[in-house]
Amino acid sequence: MRIPYRVSKDSRQLATSLFKALDVLTLVSSRTDGVALQELVEAMSLPRTSILRLLDSLSHYGLISRDEARRYHVTEAFRQWRRDDAEQRLISRYAPMMSRLTNCLGEMTTLGRASGRGVKHLHCVEPNCRVRVAPPVGKRFPIESMAMGKLLLCERPDLMPDGVSQEFLDEIETIRREGYAMNFGESEKGIVAIGIWLGTPSPLTPMLAVTWPEFRYSEVAKETALERLRKESRRFGPFSVDCDAK
Repeated sequence: MRIPYRVSKDSRQLATSLFKALDVLTLVSSRTDGVALQELVEAMSLPRTSILRLLDSLSHYGLISRDEARRYHVTEAFRQWRRDDAEQRLISRYAPMMSRLTNCLGEMTTLGRASGRGVKHLHCVEPNCRVRVAPPVGKRFPIESMAMGKLLLCERPDLMPDGVSQEFLDEIETIRREGYAMNFGESEKGIVAIGIWLGTPSPLTPMLAVTWPEFRYSEVAKETALERLRKESRRFGPFSVDCDAK
């Protein structure tokens, strides 16, 4: 069935660069054996430099990758991204791991991913203790105030708010190197959180946060959480915490 839609009569209103990127993505996804750069240049009738910029952008977003033979393929993240139930699949995949972490650490774990120009909290597992942090699902916070938001800013510098300090930019650079981010009461007073990537950093990669009430947080608690994450990395899948987690 053909679904009707409206197209602007003025082509100047169309995002032609977006169309080109989508054309490249369509070509790459149609080939199970991958596509070479020259094949894309010929198929698109665009300069090699233009194709490279499109490929670099799609690769940075996590939708395509290049193999050792220098052929481009769509990623598993692309396949998950185009599914209608992608969020539920993420929850189903990571909920058991989150329960193990919460039971071990005695603190809340939260699953999130990039959504538009911010972070969407998908799922929380709360600890069985008297004092707990309120789950953030359904809440919106400034991206620069969240641990997971700071992670995302490492991969999406275009989302950086205007007027941030040099100190904050230095913090983002440190996060990019170390692979995890901290929130010391910046999103909500009285809470501390650590955020990590659940895989290779990209705007499509899900993220996980462990959250403490401020009075229960310590450097020992942080190191214990990171150590547990390293163990889960070996058991469940790669976490980009630091080189020791590999």
